[in-house]
Amino acid sequence: MSGEIKVLKISPTTGTDVTMGDSGDKFTFTSGSEVDLTGVTKTGFPAEFDSIALLSTQNASTSASVNFDNTLITSDYRTYEVRFMNLVGVSDGVSLEMQFSDDNGSNFDSNHNNDMAVGYAGGGGNGITSDASNDSVNADNARLGKDQSFDAGDSMGGTVTIQNPSSTSFMTTYQAWSSYITFNASNVYSNSILIGGYWKTLAAVNYIRFRMSSGNIATGTFQLWGYK
Repeated sequence: MSGEIKVLKISPTTGTDVTMGDSGDKFTFTSGSEVDLTGVTKTGFPAEFDSIALLSTQNASTSASVNFDNTLITSDYRTYEVRFMNLVGVSDGVSLEMQFSDDNGSNFDSNHNNDMAVGYAGGGGNGITSDASNDSVNADNARLGKDQSFDAGDSMGGTVTIQNPSSTSFMTTYQAWSSYITFNASNVYSNSILIGGYWKTLAAVNYIRFRMSSGNIATGTFQLWGYK
């Protein structure tokens, strides 16, 4: 027997439980369909089902900054990951910067310490180098790139991983990787950037900001993921 049933809601005739199918039955959802479990109490699923979550997606459009506040940066997740893509600034030769706050964005203290490694390839050669000029030493930001092009096709993409920002027992550490096309007057380069660092205080981070070193963010998508 086969057929199709269309309903808006299924409710039990009595009580609060509904049983669907018998042992061994399999329910298949058609490709392209969506199951929304927002706000639903889920039982019987493996522990990892709720261990990773996409918490926020923000699209920049001539934006001064992209911010994730204390409604998103909480103790619910031990590790946060920000993925950014199709990122272009309004100015040439600028850098994407990340800032932390422990008072929900009122202040961005000078606690960033990190170093930058650069892999590059272009008309002027290729290589790997440590770039001390873009390291952060007791700075109010961590630079995630340098000399970025503002041409629409020269977008930047990358990932930042931030460990346990809500802890007041350990300093918040972070690592970032990004790649993009550079602005350079004589040669165009493909840059791959790796940074590692920490926020030199035991205060809990509850606000994360991304901005350009000068000018606005023309376009770009930022996703905040949480890992329990």
